[in-house]
Amino acid sequence: MDKYGESVQALLNARIHPDDIPQVLSVSGCTVWTFQTLINLNYYYGDDITCSVGTTCLPNKINLLHYDDFSPRVKPWRGLTVVCRADRPHVFGADYVVEQIKSAEKNGGLFISHWPQPGLKPRCAQRTAITTIGYFGRMDSFPPELTSDAFRENLAAHGLLLKIELNNWTDYQDVDIVLCFRKDHDHTLSRKPASKLINAWLAGCVLICDDEPAVKAIKNSPLDYLVAHNSAEIIKTAVMLKNNPDLYHAMTAHGKQRLGEYSREAVAKNWMLLFDKIWAKGLNQQNITMKALVFFLWKAVKPFRK
Repeated sequence: MDKYGESVQALLNARIHPDDIPQVLSVSGCTVWTFQTLINLNYYYGDDITCSVGTTCLPNKINLLHYDDFSPRVKPWRGLTVVCRADRPHVFGADYVVEQIKSAEKNGGLFISHWPQPGLKPRCAQRTAITTIGYFGRMDSFPPELTSDAFRENLAAHGLLLKIELNNWTDYQDVDIVLCFRKDHDHTLSRKPASKLINAWLAGCVLICDDEPAVKAIKNSPLDYLVAHNSAEIIKTAVMLKNNPDLYHAMTAHGKQRLGEYSREAVAKNWMLLFDKIWAKGLNQQNITMKALVFFLWKAVKPFRK
């Protein structure tokens, strides 16, 4: 937080458009959940609220924090806290905890979707052929079998190309199909957001994925995305799309409709609804001493939780 605080405050003062958010603030969960939320709310609702960046929690304010910043350093017991859990373990001691997985609602969790990629350049409207498969993300998360020469050669045999973008996560102009696959399927997978699906909808592309929990949780139609579990199934599914443009266009049209729920404007509205609810209830409902006690009890057991 301290690293970018001054720069983000300057962006807030300028009330920049969310698509102008620097990429450095869109690749880390900590910055996406806090700084992007402030910048978006400042842009869409800046006439109704005041957003600022600080290093400690303030009384009589709504204090927005990422899980990693919910620490004694910021003195969270001093004010009302809204903690973005992201893909971290459960958090206790916060007044409100925002979850990035829709399935959390089943257990009474408060779900707000992750922000779409700022500055995203969608698939070129003039593209007709379905030839390019894109992966946008970190290489340490990508399954090794999908980076092999054999996989690329098998794709090429069917007139398909794999494009891997490790740094530029915004340019989908020459991409037709997007991959969402991870090499690790440990306990953290259930906490990962559905960002790749939402960004694919925003880009006008079709997603092929391994049916991750977050993606599955927001599915309401077979047209949302396609499922594959290994490299052979990816190729088979991509070839099917390549040879069935009507299905491809039906899926991209459906994706545009789904954006009504997950667009930047929709996410900003959900944040404002939460803040309106908090303001209506009031900001001073708990004893500071009790809040501090709960917080430090959680800190004591935190190292033993996954």
